[in-house]
Amino acid sequence: MRPAASTGGASTASDPLFGGISGAYLGLLLAPPVLPVLERVGVTEAWALYLALVGTFAVVTTVTGWVLSGRPTVAVTLGATRARWSPVAIAAVYAAVGFASLGMSGVSGVLAFFFGLLAFLFGMAVAVMSQTRYTAAVTAGAEELTRWRASWPESAQRRRLYIGGAIAGVATVGFAIGAVFDIALLQYTSQVLFPSGFVLLSTGGTRTAVATENGLEIRLPVARRFYAWEELESYDLDAESLVITRKWGADLRFATAEIDDVSLAEWTLAERLSDD
Repeated sequence: MRPAASTGGASTASDPLFGGISGAYLGLLLAPPVLPVLERVGVTEAWALYLALVGTFAVVTTVTGWVLSGRPTVAVTLGATRARWSPVAIAAVYAAVGFASLGMSGVSGVLAFFFGLLAFLFGMAVAVMSQTRYTAAVTAGAEELTRWRASWPESAQRRRLYIGGAIAGVATVGFAIGAVFDIALLQYTSQVLFPSGFVLLSTGGTRTAVATENGLEIRLPVARRFYAWEELESYDLDAESLVITRKWGADLRFATAEIDDVSLAEWTLAERLSDD
């Protein structure tokens, strides 16, 4: 569980972007179930079903976006816990259920599958955006101790490229085999695996670490992450890398040669963490 941290710096300004993305996410999940409900009561015209699908998506997106835009603290609260990843998990299960029901539900199953995949992407955006907003709130006004900018160590980058390339390659081959031999499950599994490999291939660039009294902030090109000092266990520094060990989750790794003031960074960490 993430340790409690003060979010007194949470912005009270409206947040239409988070509201809109969250609204689209809910709209994608709630629109497909409307079709079987209408078909059950006798509505079978294609135009009516299409209008119902689009209308439901538009209404849910608009209403949710309007409600959440005026409540920026919702994003901060969500970003403070691992529950921020629940929209991603829900969308993945939703898509899997839609895929499993293709033979029984027809068009509704197809829509549930593809809308679930889209919702998965929007869920990722919701998670990252809420985490960024939480980070901004908890670090607002905090005293900065030091900062450094560095990429991953070379050895870690090689491992990431090997693993990411292997996953993406296996997923590509698996999808091709599934398409040739009409193995739907293999195609679906490959579609799910490929983004994971692509993410590994595209990450590992330069990041900025900002150490404050509240904790350590990691700034990425499109996101910000915050780790309270209580979440970090120890650090290890050598000529190649600075490794900060987390109590839960992957370690934070930086190339030592790219850190401008290694001594200040080490002193800051030594004051708050144990040295392996």
